[in-house]
Amino acid sequence: MADDAHQVLINARAALTKKRLSWAQTIAGQADIPENAVKAIIDVQQAIEVIDIAIEELEEAELQELEEVEDEDD
Repeated sequence: MADDAHQVLINARAALTKKRLSWAQTIAGQADIPENAVKAIIDVQQAIEVIDIAIEELEEAELQELEEVEDEDD
């Protein structure tokens, strides 16, 4: 189950990084940068950071579970 959750988070992050690149290309191609593009890229970056935190928390929880199992085996 944790592997499924991890993969979902990785896939979501990948989708958001593609979206971020798309917004960056929009910004780079404009002499007059659209304000909505700036807001959008900031929103996407914040979402990526939230997913990064979720990935870290999931990995920490998995490590803690492994440590608990190892402690039980001792």
